[in-house]
Amino acid sequence: MFVFVCSPYDVEKNVQFAIECCSYEVAMGNTPFAPHLIFPSFTDDDADALQHGLEVLSRCDVIHVWGDKITEGMREEIEYAESVGIPVGYMGRR
Repeated sequence: MFVFVCSPYDVEKNVQFAIECCSYEVAMGNTPFAPHLIFPSFTDDDADALQHGLEVLSRCDVIHVWGDKITEGMREEIEYAESVGIPVGYMGRR
């Protein structure tokens, strides 16, 4: 499955967590995509990065939500997935 990894983004705190989530997805046999591991490397425009992430999300089979807290950006991704019928799975904290 092509999985959109939805987890909190903070350069200092959450990049390693996102990497761990992606590793877990691979171990489950999935192909993960975590936009916050890619887009910040070439844009500092959060709105632009979110739009690009939603474009990729539209092509994913499912969105997996990771973490204990849902951030504003995560909520936007979840709401988008729900609006277009992409299944949402809540994975918890790894």
